[in-house]
Parts: sequence; structure tokens; C-alpha cells
Amino acid sequence: MKKSREITLGKIKIGGDNPPVIQTMITTPLERYDEALKEANEVLALDCKVVRVAFKISQEEEFLKRLVKDFKGEIIADIHFDHRLAIKAIEAGVSGVRFNPGNVGGKERVKEIIEAAKKRPELAIRIGVNGGSLEKELVEKYNGVTSEGLVESSLKWAEYIEKGLGYKNFKISAKSSDVTETIKACTMIREKTDVPLHVGITEAGGGRRGVIKSTAGLAILITKGLADTFRVSLTAPIIEEIIAANTILKSLGILKNGADIISCPTCGRTHGTVFAYYDRLEKWFDEQIWWMKPAIKVAVMGCEVNGPGEAKEADLGIALGSNGATFFEKGEVTKKFDNQDEAFSYLIEKIKEVWKI
Repeated sequence: MKKSREITLGKIKIGGDNPPVIQTMITTPLERYDEALKEANEVLALDCKVVRVAFKISQEEEFLKRLVKDFKGEIIADIHFDHRLAIKAIEAGVSGVRFNPGNVGGKERVKEIIEAAKKRPELAIRIGVNGGSLEKELVEKYNGVTSEGLVESSLKWAEYIEKGLGYKNFKISAKSSDVTETIKACTMIREKTDVPLHVGITEAGGGRRGVIKSTAGLAILITKGLADTFRVSLTAPIIEEIIAANTILKSLGILKNGADIISCPTCGRTHGTVFAYYDRLEKWFDEQIWWMKPAIKVAVMGCEVNGPGEAKEADLGIALGSNGATFFEKGEVTKKFDNQDEAFSYLIEKIKEVWKI
């Protein structure tokens, strides 16, 4: 697979040999400035440094300028329909601008945006081509939203911006709510160009379905080297997006820091409430912002016979037995408990020691 070229988004390098960068989008309108800044800072505290905001009307320009000044991460302005807003956002100092070339009025207006962007070498443009906003003629040509339509639109605009306008600090996103369609489109685009890709399964939904659908697509895209930046787009609070994104990176071995959990699915030998202890541990990890902590692998097993053996790669763990629980480190039992709650509390304390909290 062709490697993407490296581009600059504010202080962040994207593409090339750099790992995938997580981004999200705040939901607070810019005119509610204090709330918008608070939400953006909450995201930054979760170690997500790239935040997109909706820039809808020119009256929000002063709020956008303030946000760029007050926020310590990278702000991307999301633009639809009015190319003048993209230019205003560039002048306001944002790190990136996302717009759909198909709905800002044609090549001349895209040219105006790119000419403004050229004055800011650290600023990145994102061409956003989504299934829901694909050009009408391409929808008609392909009898609906298809991978081929997404690819044709993306490559047409990429060629115009790069070869026609001489601009290279941009990335492409070709997203759909269909997992296989999105993977196919991104694969076809990368075969034709080294422009970095922003990926995600758009409008994936919420809850278990949204997480599974996003993970199914993103795991493949990331593994294939197609994700230079990505968003887990969920109908859920932003923290759920960030947790899911980091869990995907951790599961794929890209995120080296943070916590991993090994836990058995339970069987007829299981003792104790494995489900309850697992849920408590996962909730506690999330509260501690586990992906920002040193690496640790923790096990919660339901059988004192097989637990330490099956989870011997775990740094710390508990195995629940009929008369209590055992605590083990690297597969070796180091302590036994008559009370399972005490064993779980001891496990938490040992994790705290590792994390120095």
C-alpha cells in the first residue's frame, strides 16, 4: 500500500511514518463561547489535541478568534456552503479547515480558499467528501452513493488542488455510514495518491452498535495504513468517542501506554461475579483516563486453577475461587484472600502503586 506523505496541522505532523491522530468535534455552538471553550478543554484533558468546531455564520468570527487564542490544542473549522467562512477561519488562525468542495460553489471559490491557505504553511486543509453530501451528478452517475462516486469526487478535487493550484498541505476524507463502502473508497484513493486520509464511519450511531460499527471499519483502515487522522463518530458524549478511539489503538498495539484488561468469558468452572468485577475495573480505568497512564496489563479471571496460567502475561490479576480469590503477578500467585472484595481492592491498590496515584 502506498505510504501517505507528511503534512502539518498546527504543531502536529500527520501522515508519513507518524501514528494515527485522534480527533473529535465539540457540540457547543461558538456563540456560547465559555461553554465551547470548556468543552474543548475537557477534550484536551483527555489527550485529544485536535478539535473541530462548526463555524456557521460570519458573526461567530470573533468567537473563533478567541477560541484559537485561548485553546492550547489544534482547532479545525468545519465549513459548509459559504467559502468566505473558510477564508475568515484561516485569517482567524485556525490550524485546519474542513470543507466539501462540492457545496462551496465550484473551482473558483475553492481556489480562493487555497490561495488564502498558502499564506499559512502550518495550516492544513481537509477535503471532506461524505456520502450525505456527494455531488448530485455523481449520485446520478452511479445510481446512488457508492465507493466509486466517493473516489471520483475525492480524486477530482485532489488533482485540482495539488496540480492545478500547486498546494500539497491537505488531506482527504471519503466517509460513508457503510463500513465496506468506506474501506473500499479509502483503499482506492490511497492506490492513486499519497494525500493523507482522515477516516471514520460517519453517522455510525450510538451505544454498542455505534462502537462496534466504528471499530469494525476503523480497525481495518488503521491496520491497512489508511488512517492518518480518525474520528470515532458516535451519538454519545465526546468522552465515549475518545475512550473508543484509544481502545482501538491499544488493541492494535499502536498505543503503547495505558491499561489493557484480560478477562475470561466464564464457564462452568467460574466462581464469583466476574462480570461485576470486570465492570468495576473498566469503569475505574476510564475514570483514571487509563490511556494517559503507564502501560499495564490486568486480569480478572473466574477460576483459581486456570486463571493465573491463562493470564500469565498479565502484570497483575485476580482469579476468583469458591472460597475467595488469589492474586497473581506474571502468572505467579503471591497472595490469597478469603473475601473476593478484598482481593479486588488489593488489585486496585497495586495498580495505583504502578501508576503512582
